[in-house]
Amino acid sequence: MQQGPERHDGAEVCSRTAWRVLVAVLIVEAVGGVALMWPVVQAVFAPTHDTLGARVSVLLAVVLAWAWVCVTLAGAVVKRAPWARGSAITIHVLMFAAGTGVLQGILGTPLLGWALVLLAFLGFFSALLARPTVSDAAGSLGATEHR
Repeated sequence: MQQGPERHDGAEVCSRTAWRVLVAVLIVEAVGGVALMWPVVQAVFAPTHDTLGARVSVLLAVVLAWAWVCVTLAGAVVKRAPWARGSAITIHVLMFAAGTGVLQGILGTPLLGWALVLLAFLGFFSALLARPTVSDAAGSLGATEHR
């Protein structure tokens, strides 16, 4: 059984790897959000029997979700901010729900549903393992003391 600095270094390596995986998952989701926006924009202007308000609300939901992923990605990349972990966990819980909805045949293909579920699991568990480092916490604590 390891004790002391070796054990702490292993946790840091795990955390750094989890941050990298989380950032990669968020990048995939941000790119996927951009790819999803084009068909949604086309659907807003397509002649259908849906009301314009319903089509615009779907577009607004997609834009807000994409912006949320991008802000979380920025927080994870720039500062490894603790709020980015909480945001990523929430995003991935909701993505799991969306993926299971797709798998039930509500919309999309089973391949899309499985991709969403797998990304949700990968993002969720990497966000759980990605922890702020002790030096990050001490630095932000010291910054608040000098104010």
